[in-house]
Amino acid sequence: MTYSQLFNQALELLDEQGAEEAYELVKQEWQNVENANEAQLYNLAYCFAALSGKTEEALGLMKEALYTKGYWYDYNYLMEDEDLEELRKHSEFETMANLCRERQQAALESAESVLVQEEVEAGKPCLLVLHGDQQNAAQTAPYWQSAKELGYGLGLAQSSQVQMSEAYLWDDEETAAEEISDQWNALKEQGVDIENSILCGFSSGGRAAFYAAVSGAIAPKGLILVSPWLPELEEWTEDLSKLKAAGTAVYICCGDADEDCCEGSEALFEILDDNGIEVEFKLCPDLEHDYPENFEQILREAIQFVKQ
Repeated sequence: MTYSQLFNQALELLDEQGAEEAYELVKQEWQNVENANEAQLYNLAYCFAALSGKTEEALGLMKEALYTKGYWYDYNYLMEDEDLEELRKHSEFETMANLCRERQQAALESAESVLVQEEVEAGKPCLLVLHGDQQNAAQTAPYWQSAKELGYGLGLAQSSQVQMSEAYLWDDEETAAEEISDQWNALKEQGVDIENSILCGFSSGGRAAFYAAVSGAIAPKGLILVSPWLPELEEWTEDLSKLKAAGTAVYICCGDADEDCCEGSEALFEILDDNGIEVEFKLCPDLEHDYPENFEQILREAIQFVKQ
């Protein structure tokens, strides 16, 4: 089970059976979650514990996350989220929130973009991959490994925009585009075959990848967008001249049960197709906001589409 699957199932249980059932699911599946940020799992657990009325248990989970594991969470989130309303009545919650604020400030002051490289070599093309919302490079890497078998290096970009322990965002698209451009140029300076390299992203990483290409920050051979979150789609597709001039091909993959991203993915496909840009859309049945189980095969298809 992935974190996204656990999150989605817990929300469904919350709606259908209540918070206590959702909390029991989180506790039961905690150890079975693949590629997870443990700080997120703690966050999910203490939120559902609080909603279940298990205040002491929720506070205990927060203490373990902060004092034993050394994690931190966004201060404004802790002080404003409705799920944590009962916890805010306790003085020890305020102490923990203030500790998070201190750790958050230190993390923001030291934050920088990161590029993790796997089998990146001179003369060989590369996939530069952007993680999703509140994710990181380490969580993202396992999904994209099959690209190596097709002769591509793997560059895993991690944003400098941090929201909680080891959880990063691409919210500021201008900052994201600048960081992506810097990492793209760093790969070029290493002798990577940049003209045949591909920019990829999941969820908000897909949003950041699309903006970097459509704004002209970089000119990749192709874009591979997995469940891209595209709230500014109409605004960003008013001028596709830079994307067309670069000859960038676009492969979009999304689940038909992805309530946040399916409509935008379909709209992007139609806009690009109408404007003469090479584009392919893979619609995955019954998939919510996550990577499809057969993503290894889909990634191979996407790379072949871009190459051709």
